[in-house]
Amino acid sequence: MLIAFFIVIIFIIPGYFLSKISDNEKDVGGVDVDNRKIFTDLINENMTGKIIPSILAQSLEFSQMKVRNDQELNILKSIKSNDLVKEAIPKPSDKKPPV
Repeated sequence: MLIAFFIVIIFIIPGYFLSKISDNEKDVGGVDVDNRKIFTDLINENMTGKIIPSILAQSLEFSQMKVRNDQELNILKSIKSNDLVKEAIPKPSDKKPPV
């Protein structure tokens, strides 16, 4: 009984709190730490404003979003076919974001 108590106190409770802290880890400005790793490769002093949508599209939150129905798919196709936004649409790349 005493051993189970020490296991709970030494391993389980601290492990629970450590997992909760690391789940909500944010960097300076509220940016997720994993997104910061992706953004550091893409942002430099020579970047232009037109690549900002491409950078945002590569963030973890946006890259995990999926089309839920045919209506959303049709809306996305009509946006993608618009000449005004073609330049800002990110091009697919073989380079995977760092994990």
